[in-house]
Amino acid sequence: MSNNILQQKPFLFSAQEAVKNNYLKKNKEGVVDFFYQDIWLSVLPENQFDLTAATIFGLNDRLTLAATSPLVDSSGLTLREKFNLEWENYTLAIENDELLNYGYFAYYPDKKHLVHFCDPYWHKVVSVASSSTLLTDPEFKLKWREVREIFANTIIGVAGCSVGSNIIHNIMMDMRPDNIKIADKAPYKMENINRVRLGYWDMVKNNADRVSLFDVGLKNKAQVVADQIYSIDPFTNVYVYDDGLNQMNISKFFDGDELEPKVDIIIEEIDDPQSKLFIRQEARKRRLPLIMASDMGSMVQIEVSRYDLDENLPLTYGASDQELVTAVENFSQSGTERKAFFNFVDTLIGTDYRQDELLQIMEEKCEIPTSTIIPQLGSTAAASGAIVAELVARIRLGYNYPKRFFFNKKTLEVKIYQ
Repeated sequence: MSNNILQQKPFLFSAQEAVKNNYLKKNKEGVVDFFYQDIWLSVLPENQFDLTAATIFGLNDRLTLAATSPLVDSSGLTLREKFNLEWENYTLAIENDELLNYGYFAYYPDKKHLVHFCDPYWHKVVSVASSSTLLTDPEFKLKWREVREIFANTIIGVAGCSVGSNIIHNIMMDMRPDNIKIADKAPYKMENINRVRLGYWDMVKNNADRVSLFDVGLKNKAQVVADQIYSIDPFTNVYVYDDGLNQMNISKFFDGDELEPKVDIIIEEIDDPQSKLFIRQEARKRRLPLIMASDMGSMVQIEVSRYDLDENLPLTYGASDQELVTAVENFSQSGTERKAFFNFVDTLIGTDYRQDELLQIMEEKCEIPTSTIIPQLGSTAAASGAIVAELVARIRLGYNYPKRFFFNKKTLEVKIYQ
């Protein structure tokens, strides 16, 4: 893993400061020159993208003029009133041909794209304003800005970027945290496209970056998800652990250091049984809440381990710690034998997943095109992401949930374990 785990973050700079210091210029042909890493770069118009108009005009259409517009701070200004001041600044910049001085620029070196953004405050607002007050505390006491501050300051750690990628993107849409940590050592493969949103640019490196014809050029999952997030919000910090989580880095991932924050809540979506056990032990030791979604056929099963409320909770619901440890050890000693794997799964999440088409596949009573032990549906992975994102948001707002529940998309059955 690189020492700089923010290495994929685009180069961000204030437009006003750059113009003031003569580090940013634009000629009559529309070419933008700016100072980057001790050299001047020129960006042609076809590699420039301006999101300021889309942001400002979108907010102008959406932000309510009513008295219910939320107060933004102790000044007494409502969100709409504060935006009206920004609207004046923006229109003046256009009228005076000074748009180059406005907002922020993000340069994406891999794509050689220069993207013009509004100030981080307005970029964050436009990304969450349409969510209104749909997410708030159980007593409806928190103000809109207080909810947004809680979400912005929440540090979420996600281990595993298959189902985890669906969870991450839903969390980003609903919460828009300022920082997020993601870990996965595996690359994406073409088989992942049935459950993860991937373009060709996400899957493989370009041919110039491949070492040889035998280099498949696959990209690391955590790095890909980081790039996806940065393309949407360059103001978010994405801490990437592309070696996965292990004994060497788990403390830094959980506890942070002088360069990165500690996590508030853990999402565990790793396939490896030993890693699942290890992460649970570390989360419980630190009294951190842990959530896991299992997408099993048409069923989403959720585990909510509130170690922050009770450090004596078992490592999984419905089984003792020793039973889980034994199941993991038996699987490891079996050489990844199929029966031992399913014994581990049964110990970890119970046996309610053994139904319908998935049971037919497990018992080899039907045609099976691949050797995948547990096949997955993209729609179930997507549903997992949506459910976990809401749980994370509401837990941070003071809600509590059962330790285990499942939702079957096929039968519409919901089961809650007490």
